[in-house]
Amino acid sequence: MNSACSACPGVKSRAGKSRALFCASLVLLPPLARAADNAYLIPQIVFVGDRATLVAPLGTADAGFQPMSIEAPETSDDLVLHKITLERKGGDAQLAVEFTAYTPGKIEFPVIQAPGFPDFTGLEAVVASILEPSSMTLSAPAAPILAPGTARFIYGSVAMVMSLLIFGIGLRLFWTNRFVNVRKSLFQRYLVLSMKRFIVKLRKQPEKDGAALDLLSAQFRRFLTRFTGAGCLAMSAAEFAGLEHGAPLSRMFRRWDTLRFNAQSVSQSDIASALDDVYNYISALDNAGKPAPGKNHGV
Repeated sequence: MNSACSACPGVKSRAGKSRALFCASLVLLPPLARAADNAYLIPQIVFVGDRATLVAPLGTADAGFQPMSIEAPETSDDLVLHKITLERKGGDAQLAVEFTAYTPGKIEFPVIQAPGFPDFTGLEAVVASILEPSSMTLSAPAAPILAPGTARFIYGSVAMVMSLLIFGIGLRLFWTNRFVNVRKSLFQRYLVLSMKRFIVKLRKQPEKDGAALDLLSAQFRRFLTRFTGAGCLAMSAAEFAGLEHGAPLSRMFRRWDTLRFNAQSVSQSDIASALDDVYNYISALDNAGKPAPGKNHGV
């Protein structure tokens, strides 16, 4: 009789299905013990009255594993089970329980039985209440994700800016005195050229008298004031003599004062001689590259 029944197609079909379920249970049996520990909710935070799904991973599915729907067990009014399925997700199997909870806090699911599988026990979920925000459990905010090399770029930029700043300060300290001297030399050169142009212009005047000496004396005093930084505009001839290396200037201004205030008239040769003296003096300053006599220069 057994051989006859085994030859029956219906018997073969039921035997094959039972064998597949038995094989699947052997493969999934070890993960079933950890299904409750690895279960997760979709969505992660479930409020009272929301429809949600509890997913329990079961591990690698056997080749003969077939998805199926499971009849929902009886529950209380606080928990409604809408749908229970065994599903294949890629090469793994999982238990999915769609439910709605009507009470906040920890909800324990009843025992779920599936043909050919051990009982699913210990499944539970935490349900939050909108009226009690403290019952919600949120994960800590995730740290911002930086692009690769961001930290190196930031620290490198700061180091480069600091290096340029230090280099700039050192360069400025090194070249400040030199730039000051160059600027001062250029300014003195400009003053000498301006004074020479004034002398050339004064020479070209057809008739020159005592007024020409007045112009020369005033312009030369302004030149010495700007060239040396000393107050030469109000100095007398004797005061120039009191300066170091100021004897030539003292003699020139004394001679000019004598011609301007004591002589009946100033000859053309006297004026030409005065122009020559000033021209030679400023030419000597230009060639020597040194300041003219003055208080600020120790001359």
